[in-house]
Amino acid sequence: MNNIPDLSSSFDCAPCGLVTTEVNGTICRVNTTFCNWLGFTPSELINNKRIQDLFTIGGRFFHHTHWAPLLQLQGSVSEVQMDLVTSDGKTLPMLINVSRQKHGDSQFDQLAFFVATERKNYERELISARKSVEESLASLHTSQEELQESRDILSIAIRSARMGVWTQDIKSGEVWWTPELQQLTGWTDKEIWATPEQFYNLIHPDDLSSFATALQNSIDTKSDFDIQFRLKHSDASWLAMEGRGHATYSETGEALTIVGVIMDVSERKATERELHQLNQQLSIADRRKDEFLATLGHELRNPLAPIRNVLEIMRLKETEDSFMHWSREMIERHISQMTHLVDDLMEASRISQGRLELRMRNIDIADPMKSAIESTQSIMDKSKHTLTVTRPESPIFVEADTTRLTQIIANLLNNAGKYTPDGGDISLSAFQQGNEVVLSVKDSGMGIPPEQLTNVFNMFSQLTPALEHAQGGLGIGLALVHGLVKLHDGSIVAHSEGDGKGSEFIVRLPISRAPIEITPIVEKPIDLVTDSKRILVIEDNIDAAESLSMLLEFSGHSTRIANSGMDGIIAAEEFCPDVILLDIGLPDINGYQVAQHIRQQTWGKDIFLIAATGWGQDKDKALAKEAGFDKHLIKPINFQDLKSLLQKINR
Repeated sequence: MNNIPDLSSSFDCAPCGLVTTEVNGTICRVNTTFCNWLGFTPSELINNKRIQDLFTIGGRFFHHTHWAPLLQLQGSVSEVQMDLVTSDGKTLPMLINVSRQKHGDSQFDQLAFFVATERKNYERELISARKSVEESLASLHTSQEELQESRDILSIAIRSARMGVWTQDIKSGEVWWTPELQQLTGWTDKEIWATPEQFYNLIHPDDLSSFATALQNSIDTKSDFDIQFRLKHSDASWLAMEGRGHATYSETGEALTIVGVIMDVSERKATERELHQLNQQLSIADRRKDEFLATLGHELRNPLAPIRNVLEIMRLKETEDSFMHWSREMIERHISQMTHLVDDLMEASRISQGRLELRMRNIDIADPMKSAIESTQSIMDKSKHTLTVTRPESPIFVEADTTRLTQIIANLLNNAGKYTPDGGDISLSAFQQGNEVVLSVKDSGMGIPPEQLTNVFNMFSQLTPALEHAQGGLGIGLALVHGLVKLHDGSIVAHSEGDGKGSEFIVRLPISRAPIEITPIVEKPIDLVTDSKRILVIEDNIDAAESLSMLLEFSGHSTRIANSGMDGIIAAEEFCPDVILLDIGLPDINGYQVAQHIRQQTWGKDIFLIAATGWGQDKDKALAKEAGFDKHLIKPINFQDLKSLLQKINR
């Protein structure tokens, strides 16, 4: 018993790097071997870094697209070779094995790292051994003993690598192969390998021509050949093989032999197919998600349209009844909130697909701050939050999209308001630091647990279920902010000391280096008096059609309603409207077809066509323009915007 060694330090002193992480990659245990290899102390890694933080940019992408999905799917990832970044910025090639383990209700990942430079040394030794075999084959009749010795040494290596060696005498056509090649194919019967023809019969008929062409090209050009082909196994299956080699020549340049090494790459090919299938599945899932979000946006916008129309009618028929006034304002607030949620959902989807375009110009950071404060003031007042604003002492200009930058600040303020109890404190500040402007939104709210700090910007993520806090939400706002900040070449981080200790979100944006040209914005007064127009509303939602028609008539227009595409075409010819408000999703033919038909008629060429629809993606706008629409409006339509548009139509 006294001779048994102390194994308590076996984890730290293991000859490989051992790391334990949470499912999200956060390092929670690491051995000394791994730390020494990368030049970090355990405290610098444990709970401070995720394992993917130590990868190169390419490695992080591979982790996101392949590693993480495979680990989730099959519970392990084997023989992955990746570069890790050391503490001094250098890269170290590693061979990695990962296994997901379960302990109680928790899951964690066990990782083993091996320095791949040792494997590369092994590969160099293997190549050196192969060269030794090739040199021995060139003097086959005079160096038989040396050849046999080399074959014995090489046999050990090539069996472990699932390889085989073959050579062919060019003049005689005679083929020689190693036993390892026979073992790979399962054909150990000597009769199967008796003649060169039988050897070539094992190659798939579809690959035989390209195989022969590659060998002949290697001989003619005195270059190496590298070819992939299929080799028949004794069980009638086909092995995916990779063959490499070259010809040997006499002193006069005459080709003597072809020497080749064949490697079984069936497992690699199978893995590649699995990864390809997984990528296809992920692509299909992503496309279905986008389709679902677009349909969801359309279905949510449709019922909002008649509600907003009725609210506008209530506004026009405003009475002194305080209850009616309170009711209308309350409904307006909630309709506005729902509209913002749908818009955020659609914009977050467009960002993820790279389809959101920015309208960049030089702006003073104080302008979007002011707009964001105004748009969130009602939320602050409702919850009795104290908002403290610290503006820059002098103008700070950034190259940005004013609307999107306002959206960034407003969403951060809304988020702070959502997670801060009534009567809490919220601060918004902006200042210059080096070549960046720093925007900070800080609150005294519920705070963020350390393990959630890296997840708060993920789509649909929430710190707590919606039932556990008053404001609810879909978890879209911060994901949208993160995407918009990235589009502005900026960065955003979240800070919190933990539960109940508040949180702070810090946005950094590059300061504009372009010459500052300030163009004063002149707001033109809106003339609310609009010339009466004949307006046809084509909409299958009866409530939406009737409420919009009523609202337009209250504004002095003459209207007619049609609830299908064909009825709309007939009504358009009879009514001779100046303007048609046309829904896209109709029960018989769609709005694009209706628009195309109207444009083909002599009486329809000058009608102003407005697409009024819940489909609001860029492709929907492009389809509307192609069909002949003059304008594309997204439901629920802002009636003030519609009135302004109608005023500008001189028809």
